Amino acid sequence: MSEGVQGSLLVVCAANVCRSPFAAFLLGRELPDIEVSSVGVTARAGDPLCRFTEERIDALAGDADLAEAHVATRLDAESIDRADLILTASEAERSAVAMLAPEARPKTFTLVEAAYGARALSPLAADTTLRELAVQMHAQRGLVDLPEKRRRHRLSPFRASYGIAIPDAHIGDTRKHDEVYRTVTDAVTMFAGAWDGARQPVEASD
Repeated sequence: MSEGVQGSLLVVCAANVCRSPFAAFLLGRELPDIEVSSVGVTARAGDPLCRFTEERIDALAGDADLAEAHVATRLDAESIDRADLILTASEAERSAVAMLAPEARPKTFTLVEAAYGARALSPLAADTTLRELAVQMHAQRGLVDLPEKRRRHRLSPFRASYGIAIPDAHIGDTRKHDEVYRTVTDAVTMFAGAWDGARQPVEASD
């Protein structure tokens, strides 16, 4: 870890071409003193970002090279061991991390779960290291009110809730990308805002 970096955060999704790289991009902007990286449980090494996420990152960063530089990386034991905190897109990836490295369970949460966990701790979360924050959030598992999963009726004006998961827009309707970006942005904003590693507010997605 380079000098000045205050912790290592790993973001995990399935293919590492959409949800985890977008979350890592936002977390990296919001938490500049943290080393943020992303991987995928079933990633095909070298795959580029999906075009929707590439366009979204390009628009927010104003730098096409940033998105083009990403290549998918597969989750492994070394990346798990190196991370102080692991944030996953859904319970499926959280379980995959635990299966590969059972000792990592206490520091592994879904991104949404961590956002609510950090907010519940605030202001206790302030002035802690990333590793200490993981310990505090693990100690309160089962005690924090989390969003419930529910289906949206086709005639309902309200969006579906995926509970503590971020849906995979590459399964089924790709129009879910906007919902993915909104959910990720909201969760990153909540997480970073509860922890004093935050510096600048994340721009809301469209």
